[in-house]
Amino acid sequence: MESGILRVNKTNVNRQVVLLEYGDETRVKLRKNNGWDLVRGSKRERMAIMAEILCYCTEQKAKTDIMYKANLNYAQLKKYLESLTSQGLLVADGNKYAATRKGHRFLKLFVQLNNMLGS
Repeated sequence: MESGILRVNKTNVNRQVVLLEYGDETRVKLRKNNGWDLVRGSKRERMAIMAEILCYCTEQKAKTDIMYKANLNYAQLKKYLESLTSQGLLVADGNKYAATRKGHRFLKLFVQLNNMLGS
């Protein structure tokens, strides 16, 4: 098992992406300090939120669980879930959501891009 710490955003030292590889499958776990960045005054980026939702949905999860884990309100969650499902990154099964193959690929590319920019 390999692990490394990558920067999500060069200006935000509070947010980090931890990459863990298990055989063929790459799992991403996002750790962040929710709230404002003290240096720039910026919030989380849209792509980071999308990656966080996809990461959490590696197994089927209910809307409420996703909402609390991603620290979003219901209106924001609804917008992100609609966007992710329409793009084919997330699939809805009744009241539960799970990441698709395309969603896992997005996560892998997201980590690679952040690795390249964080170096």
